[in-house]
Amino acid sequence: MQADEFQELAHTGGKVTFSVVTNEAGVRQYQIGWSHSRPVPSAIFAIWALPQGVAVAGIKMGGIGTPWNPPPVPGCFSVFIGSDSHGKFGHQCYACNGYWRGEAIPTLCPYCAARGESHMFLSQAQRRYVAQYCEQLNATLDEDQDGEYVIDMDAVADATGKDGKKPPFYYTEESQQERFNCLACGAFNDIIGKFCYCSSCGTRNDLHVLETVTLPILRQRVNTGGVYEACVSDTVGAFDTFVAQYVRQLTRRVPLRPARKGRLDRMRFHNLHNAASEIKSGFDIDILENLKPDDVEFAVLMFHRRHIYEHNGGVADEKYLADSSDNSVRLGQAVRETQSSAHRLIGLVKKMAESLHRGFHDIFSPEAEPITRYAEQKKRMAGSVQRSA
Repeated sequence: MQADEFQELAHTGGKVTFSVVTNEAGVRQYQIGWSHSRPVPSAIFAIWALPQGVAVAGIKMGGIGTPWNPPPVPGCFSVFIGSDSHGKFGHQCYACNGYWRGEAIPTLCPYCAARGESHMFLSQAQRRYVAQYCEQLNATLDEDQDGEYVIDMDAVADATGKDGKKPPFYYTEESQQERFNCLACGAFNDIIGKFCYCSSCGTRNDLHVLETVTLPILRQRVNTGGVYEACVSDTVGAFDTFVAQYVRQLTRRVPLRPARKGRLDRMRFHNLHNAASEIKSGFDIDILENLKPDDVEFAVLMFHRRHIYEHNGGVADEKYLADSSDNSVRLGQAVRETQSSAHRLIGLVKKMAESLHRGFHDIFSPEAEPITRYAEQKKRMAGSVQRSA
């Protein structure tokens, strides 16, 4: 475990102010304000909640002069929810109960892909805060005199990690394990485990991990004279893991006959022909579409070789010879790889992974708006750099 995994993260702090006045007609009116002055990152989002403390809708907070969307039910309170001290927010899925940290307004759960509005992904601690917030606003409105009430979230932030009684409205967030910015939309995600959907646009991060972490490490091992046979075995293993993640999502989200679903759920993907055939027939995704015939033949051979590297000390046995039809070695011969063959396999695995990722998102399309916004932002930044050069 890394030192910063599952660490308690303090609230960003700040103050929420309820200002209550009685107009000339004797009607009680109120305004809600939020301020922040602590030297830490800070962000907020807002939701509509029933006076009983139940969140019912998100608030689209535009710029100055931009009106908010109206509440779905008359009489709702607007509730400001502050970030943690890193400027991020905890979220919890209403469907699978999974917890993660991310941007203010998620689109879907990174674990199970359940979709929803921001108020549907509040954490348990945030829901308690909303209930306390509404309870306090109700109490302030019930007072006989006009005035202000301040919710001091600075006190909440200061109490993090300390023993003793916690102040009202206390809650914290928790760091997870895999923190990344989505390559497609730039959004921050912090999840338990390694593989997920981006909670902003819905793009899977498996290809990002494979291309930026796993395969570069394998190439470095090959370049520095690592045992090539082990590199080939680990490359096939990485692809096996990669395919399994996507197939697990496909079998969960695509209606299938029980027999096929059971077969795919039990399947290992180190037999390349079988894996490609099942994925093609089940989901119309061709993981071999960008490979030449001789590349397919080579990849199939390397996938068969994983068996003897892992289970037979690298020595060709009868099963290997029968399954692979490899005429370049004889029974009992120690099979050898070269730097070239190891690099070639890594390149082919990358191509197959890209085909699977692309086919998967042809079925489950990511959200276009955050991706388009991010692309436009990068374009503007590139233009600014060119002008300043």
